[in-house]
Amino acid sequence: MNGQEAESWVSFHPPGGSACYRVIMWVDGAVSAQRLSAWRRARMESVERMQEAGMRGARGALAAAQQEMQILNRDIEAEAFAFFTRAQDVRASGLLAALRADAGVLGCRLGKSAAEVWLELQDETGVDVHVQSWQRAASGAAWSADVIVERTTAEDAAAWQRANGVAAEELIAETEDVPFRHTTVLLREATDALQAAEGKVIVDVTLGGGGHSERLLRAGATVWGIDRDPTARAAARRRLAGYGERLQVLNGNFRELGKLMHERGVEAVDGVLADLGVSSPQLDTAERGFSFLAEGPLDMRMDPALPRSAADIVNEADEAELADILWQYGEEHAARAIARRIVQQRTRGRIATTTQLANTICSALPRRGRQHPATRSFQALRIAVNDELGALDELLVAGFSLLKSGGRMAIITFHSLEDRKVKRFFERVTKPEIDRPEWAQPRPNPEYAARSVTRKPITPGEAELAVNPRSRSAKLRVIEKI
Repeated sequence: MNGQEAESWVSFHPPGGSACYRVIMWVDGAVSAQRLSAWRRARMESVERMQEAGMRGARGALAAAQQEMQILNRDIEAEAFAFFTRAQDVRASGLLAALRADAGVLGCRLGKSAAEVWLELQDETGVDVHVQSWQRAASGAAWSADVIVERTTAEDAAAWQRANGVAAEELIAETEDVPFRHTTVLLREATDALQAAEGKVIVDVTLGGGGHSERLLRAGATVWGIDRDPTARAAARRRLAGYGERLQVLNGNFRELGKLMHERGVEAVDGVLADLGVSSPQLDTAERGFSFLAEGPLDMRMDPALPRSAADIVNEADEAELADILWQYGEEHAARAIARRIVQQRTRGRIATTTQLANTICSALPRRGRQHPATRSFQALRIAVNDELGALDELLVAGFSLLKSGGRMAIITFHSLEDRKVKRFFERVTKPEIDRPEWAQPRPNPEYAARSVTRKPITPGEAELAVNPRSRSAKLRVIEKI
């Protein structure tokens, strides 16, 4: 197939040694009914020969049957990729978003009517489940019920990655000392909104594992990545090492954005990106103490150097302060009852672990519905420990000041408190006029300096939600300085 007719995407994650598969899917009609019928019969015969050879231990016969199967598959694959009708363009179906959001996908090649996907299984989920989720998400195409699935090796998968645009030294060798694998939220939407291109300078103030930064770099931009989590910084450096000096990684809190940039001689940038969510590695690493689902120390510090942990607040704040924190930062209606129970519980001994605190909250607030009773309280404590809302206020001012004329700011939020602050700030700088009941007529807004790029917040589509349920509360807002 002509290379111009296909679009490839390659993950920077190499196969880690788990089972790898090559999957070929196509739309209805891409392969003639006659060819499909003959292929199904021949495939069944090849499978029977392989089973018989395997039972007899006849390695030569087994290899011959396997080779015969591959030849049959390549014929079908070639016909599927050669077919095209505008009503069935795979590349416009939402499939790429679903594949990029699936942590097991190593890369893909999308033709007009067919897709080649390289997959490494991450857990007990079977290949068929992955395929079904991709096809459900890519509802813009009518998929054939026939699928080619070939077991392959990690070496072959890595070789395919290298052959399709990723140099060997750019692949991440994920090791135990850098355990950071995160599914990036609203990847395409956020990075496209920033209009990354060669010569542009963009600051990713929540670098994390480097997902957003990777796409910005691939578009040609220079990226300054800021993160206060040393594990995230190490993972991002490894992942993005191939971009050399176009990536600069800084240790710091995004509230210090202006200072961090000015110290390095950067006075203006083309874009500022912030993804305010807690990353999956932070949530899923029990030792970080963010989650009530696993036993771990009650910590919750994004930056391990912060002086006060969640355990310090829980065990040292008085009842009124605890209630205020739970209400203000978690909008927890049972804040007073929970604070009272925490104070009672800590008289019996220090509350030191996540499960101790979760059990204490559950004893004051019985479970109703699907949400865990500790959800809002854990959110509130995390926000308090890291002063997230105070930092956000400072980021919005500093980030907007740093933008060039025509520069854009894109912010992804995950709960109403964050989104409310972003929405109000964006409204403050995008309204040409302001009005008050006591005024006879509206007056010019002295802070007016931007236009809204997104009239309503952008949220994850069905494709992303299908493979990353944690993205369901994400909202993206974007403004452009004028």
